[in-house]
Amino acid sequence: MANKIFLLILVWLTLTSQVWPQSRKNARMYHEEAEEALAKKDLKKAQESLNECLRVDPYFQDAYYTRGLVGEQLGEFDAALTDYNIYLEFHPEHTEALFSRAVLRYKQGQYELAKVDFIKLLSLPPGETSTVFYQQDVFSNSATRIFTTQGNDKAYLLNYLGLAETKLKNYKEAISVLDSAILLNPKDADQIVNRGLAKEGKGDSKGAMEDYQLALSLNPENSLARHNLGVLTSKYGLPEDSEKLLYESIERNPNLPYPHAQLAFLNFNRGDFKSALEEYNQAIQLDSTDADYLLNRGLVKEKLKDYEGSIADFTKAISLKPDFESAWFNRGNVLTKLNRLVEAIEDYSIAILYDPHYTAAYYNRALNKDKLSLGKEACEDLKKAEELGQVINTKVKSKICKGDLH
Repeated sequence: MANKIFLLILVWLTLTSQVWPQSRKNARMYHEEAEEALAKKDLKKAQESLNECLRVDPYFQDAYYTRGLVGEQLGEFDAALTDYNIYLEFHPEHTEALFSRAVLRYKQGQYELAKVDFIKLLSLPPGETSTVFYQQDVFSNSATRIFTTQGNDKAYLLNYLGLAETKLKNYKEAISVLDSAILLNPKDADQIVNRGLAKEGKGDSKGAMEDYQLALSLNPENSLARHNLGVLTSKYGLPEDSEKLLYESIERNPNLPYPHAQLAFLNFNRGDFKSALEEYNQAIQLDSTDADYLLNRGLVKEKLKDYEGSIADFTKAISLKPDFESAWFNRGNVLTKLNRLVEAIEDYSIAILYDPHYTAAYYNRALNKDKLSLGKEACEDLKKAEELGQVINTKVKSKICKGDLH
C-alpha cells in the first residue's frame, strides 16, 4: 500500500509543472518556520510546518528531505523512508539524504536495500556537506562520536556495509569490507568488534576472540566486546572468567540485555533456576522484543513448576515470532504436563508445520495421540520420528504400534 501511495505521489509531482508564485512564497515561509522549530528541537511544530509547506506546494522538494529527518526523529520510520525516497528520485546523489535512507533501511531490517545505498555512497565523489550526524550507542542515548559523510568517514560507511553483509550472512564479504574499514581507521574498537561478529558467524571463534580482545585493548569500556568475549570464553570451558567479564559488562553498561541473558544461561546450566529467572527478568525488562529470551525464561519457569507462567512466556514468544517452532514445541510440552493433550497436539503439529524434520515433536505427538486412543495416527508419528533418527524403545513401539512394527 505504501509503495502505491509513493508512486501516486511521484506521478502527481511530475505532472505538476507550475505553482502560483504566492503559493511558492507561502511554502518557503512554512519551510523556514520548520527550520526555526528544528533549531529549537520542537519536532512536532517542524512537522506541522512541513506538512503545510507541502500542502501549499507539493513540488517543494527540500521539504521532503527535511520532513524525512523530522519523521525519523519522531520514530515514524515508514513515513520518513517515503519522504527520503521521493527526495532521492529528484536528487539521487544527495549524500546526506542517501546516507539517512541507508541507515534507516538498515535499522528497519532492509539489509539488501541498505547495502545498495552504502555501496552507492562509497562510489560518490566527495563534496560539500552541511549535515552532521551523531553515531549513537544502540543501548544508550548518548552520542559516542560526531562525523560527516566526508574524508575518513569512508571507514564508517564500510563499517555499515560490513554490518549489512553480516546480517545477510555473507560473512566472508563482511570480513573483507571490515578489514578495509579497519585499515582506514585502525583505532576504532567498534569496527573491530563488528569484524569479530562476522568471524563468529563464519565459525571462526578463535579469530572472533582475538578481535574482541583487541577491541578491549583499544577501549576497555566497550560493553559489547566484553560481553561477546565472555560468551565465547564460557563456550571454551572457563565459566569463572566468563562470569567476571559479563558482570563487568553490566557494570559498564546497565542498559545492555545480552550479559544478563548469558548469566541466566550459565545459572540454568548449573541448576540455579532462581538466579537464572532473575537474570532473564532483567534481560526482558531491557528488551521485551527478544523471542529467545522469552523462550528461555519459559524453560526456567517450567523447571520451577510455574507452568502457567511458562505458557505465558512461550505464548508471548510466539506472538513476536509466529514461526518459532521451539516455542510451539515447548508450550506443547507444558500443556502435556497439565494433561491438556488436545492443545498440546495442536502445538506439536504447528511446530512440525514450521519444521517438518522436528523429530521430538513427532515423538511427543505420538505419545499424546496414544493417550487419546488415536492408535493408528500415533503409530504413524512414531514411525516418522524413528525415520528421522529418534531411538524408539521396543516396549513403546510395541504398545503404540502393536502388531504393525515395520
